[in-house]
Amino acid sequence: MGREFAEVQADDFSKITIERLPHQEIEMALIAIGGGGVRGTQFKTDVVRAAGWNGERLATYAGKPEKAAAAFNRIRAVLVDTEDQDQIIDKVQPD
Repeated sequence: MGREFAEVQADDFSKITIERLPHQEIEMALIAIGGGGVRGTQFKTDVVRAAGWNGERLATYAGKPEKAAAAFNRIRAVLVDTEDQDQIIDKVQPD
């Protein structure tokens, strides 16, 4: 089965904390599911984009926090059910 994460809030992207925020936990999980390293990072990028994040390459999530939160919460909902790469990519896409 999958993993559970706390809900991502738009204001999470402007917080400074020593603890990992929910979106950071989700990113770390996606990198691990993708195989780690460069391949895992590319998988994370692909999933976040498939989930609706369309920020420019150098844009931060804080630039469009509502859109980023929506994308990460879509991913969060999928990761509860599966950690299969193909299923994740397929299921995170907005209807």
